[in-house]
Amino acid sequence: MKSDFSFAGKKGLDNRGFTLIEMAIVLIIIGIIIGAVVKGKDIIKSGEQKKLYTKFLNAWQQTYNNYYDRTGMVLGDVDDMDNGVTAGSGRDGFCDRASADNLDAQLKAVGLEVLPKGVTGKSTQVTYVDSTGRNNVIEIVFDSKKSPSRLGNFMRITGIPGDLAIAWDKVIDGVMNGKEGDFIYTADYTSADPTPDNFPSPETDPSGNAAAILKLSF
Repeated sequence: MKSDFSFAGKKGLDNRGFTLIEMAIVLIIIGIIIGAVVKGKDIIKSGEQKKLYTKFLNAWQQTYNNYYDRTGMVLGDVDDMDNGVTAGSGRDGFCDRASADNLDAQLKAVGLEVLPKGVTGKSTQVTYVDSTGRNNVIEIVFDSKKSPSRLGNFMRITGIPGDLAIAWDKVIDGVMNGKEGDFIYTADYTSADPTPDNFPSPETDPSGNAAAILKLSF
């Protein structure tokens, strides 16, 4: 016996699709979720940048100050040959681009703590994955510029990508300006008088003679 049961006309069964309002609500929810994920990544990256500043850049700056307080001399001012750099006949109050081993030895000689060595094996280097996914090796060197430059002693930071340089400038100077303040940027640190410049975009590969410069108090 054939059944003449049919769905036609049955109440409660609606084969219609989503309305425009329902689709709009779904898209809004998806947008909120994506925005939250992006914001979360930004917060994580910002925290990483500040942590790196505290444990690396600021730690070296404080170590430099502590060395001066204990000895009356500046860290990185040497009077012998060091990694091919001839410092001269004696300490003159200017940093001489001493190697990481030399800096460590100077600190140990006066009983100051040596900063931990990272994955590169040097206390003056640290690695950082920037906003584009590149892995960067950032290195600090205690350098100086005498006449005609007014920089004096400073910490030179090479290999630093644009996003980290901008983040550190906001921490140090409170604004994003590579041309002014205690934290500046230059396209050629080898110049006798480096010209401050705008920070590069995060997409720019840090290379060549470009560097960030953190001015030191003495």
